[in-house]
Amino acid sequence: RQPFGMFFVMVKPDSIFEKLLAIATMAPFFIVCSLVTLIIRCRELLTITWLTGQLINEVTNFVLKRAFKQKRPDGAPKVGFDDHGMPSNHSQFMGFFVVFAILVLTLRVRIHRVLKNVCILFVVTLTLTVCYSRTELGFHTVDQVVAGLIFGALFGLIWFVFAHWFLFPKYPMIVRSFFGQLLLLRDGTNVDDVVAFEHQAYFKASASSTYIHSILCSQV
Repeated sequence: RQPFGMFFVMVKPDSIFEKLLAIATMAPFFIVCSLVTLIIRCRELLTITWLTGQLINEVTNFVLKRAFKQKRPDGAPKVGFDDHGMPSNHSQFMGFFVVFAILVLTLRVRIHRVLKNVCILFVVTLTLTVCYSRTELGFHTVDQVVAGLIFGALFGLIWFVFAHWFLFPKYPMIVRSFFGQLLLLRDGTNVDDVVAFEHQAYFKASASSTYIHSILCSQV
């Protein structure tokens, strides 16, 4: 096996399947980048809550690994300073992600049922693919991956319940607060379709600007 691009993964040079798994196994990094980008772009409180939970989940994995002190399987690729493998960091990340995503899609997001089911199917498939890649590429044993998935799913459930009772109800107050207005935070809970809502806002602003421009030009 040889290194594959920038993914810190060893794959067989002639195996397209392992190269695809190498890309899939980096999904947690892509997800974090996506959440950070969404926060910068949209300032949505739900996304901030989501990323905060994912980061706390990472801290719990760090603690659990040092509590179990179980080594990775023999021949596992070197991944920096961390030789502990129980529980799998990637599978715990994806366990949190899939549970929180399903609960958000089921209870918080207002989209067509078919689209909602497609999104749920996608996150479940992605999670299972990442978990499979961790054993197939030699990073973890099956037990380490399963343990990570269980810990992550459990913490994802706990974090959503905590957010449901203590954070979500405070969203309106946070948005109206001084820092909420300063940082342009927003809560899309009562918006059925955020994309359509933003489109209409841009359309109205553009139409208003065009109307004012036409009036000014007519007076010249």
